[in-house]
Amino acid sequence: MSVAEELKQQPSLLDSFCKSKSQSEAGVEPILVGAGDSYAASLCASFLAGPGVIALDPYSLATSLDWAKGRPVYIISISGETASNIELARALKRVASRTVAITSNPGSRLASEVEEVIGLPFKLRGKSPGIASFTLSLAAALKVCGINPRVDFRSVFSRAQEEAKRIRIAKARGVTHFAGNNEAWAASIYGVAKIYEFLGGRAQTSLLEEFSHMPLFSLSNSDTINVIESPNGLKGELLHERLTREGYACSLIQPKGNRVERLYLLVFAMQMATLDAARRKGLEAPYFLGAKKKLRISDEMIY
Repeated sequence: MSVAEELKQQPSLLDSFCKSKSQSEAGVEPILVGAGDSYAASLCASFLAGPGVIALDPYSLATSLDWAKGRPVYIISISGETASNIELARALKRVASRTVAITSNPGSRLASEVEEVIGLPFKLRGKSPGIASFTLSLAAALKVCGINPRVDFRSVFSRAQEEAKRIRIAKARGVTHFAGNNEAWAASIYGVAKIYEFLGGRAQTSLLEEFSHMPLFSLSNSDTINVIESPNGLKGELLHERLTREGYACSLIQPKGNRVERLYLLVFAMQMATLDAARRKGLEAPYFLGAKKKLRISDEMIY
């Protein structure tokens, strides 16, 4: 299956998965763990769930194990073979109240080290840039937090096609910036990752307030800025107005709907915008698959 086909299959995959039996942590505060895309999914869910849910990457929690004392820990890993996740699961056995893997590989090493497994209906095919695997992981994380992720995914996906046109991705050596708050910032971590993986491009994300304190001073004329505003926010509109006034290539993105709908709308739009940029560059496969030296370092560090 091509990446484009996987992109289009997401609404049906999500509909099916979200109708399955829900697993939530009513009355307790789970810790969500993941690396790469899975960290972004964890962070998105934690913002929607509220301050009681913590999202960390596995190495961070491994160096702060007391945080997990008496709490359930959910480790998100599509492959189930990320070394840091496996090492963390072993270290948590006498610390966490329960360890659960969210994975598409129930036969993985991670699955063998935890007490429970939540299976994702996604089959990993070699190195993956994380399309359906991300949106399914996000749905699973939301369910764990007691948040119903059942929305009209087909409608949201359709709306995202128009939203994707507003996302500006820098050309050549320019930097693509995303600036947003809370789950929009967390989703932008994923969006930045897709620019790295698909395009080999330069990208950065920041909180809305922090953009004017720090990244603003690194801007060049070749950069683009995507300002993501919440429905009741004002700072994003002000930032967009001032950046545009000074001649910077800036877009204002204001997703509509409830918080889950807005989150998925943004994620779908980021996926579409990145794939469209890859097509325009004539890339037949994600950049990272051909970056052999970098990929070798990545594999050595991750697995």
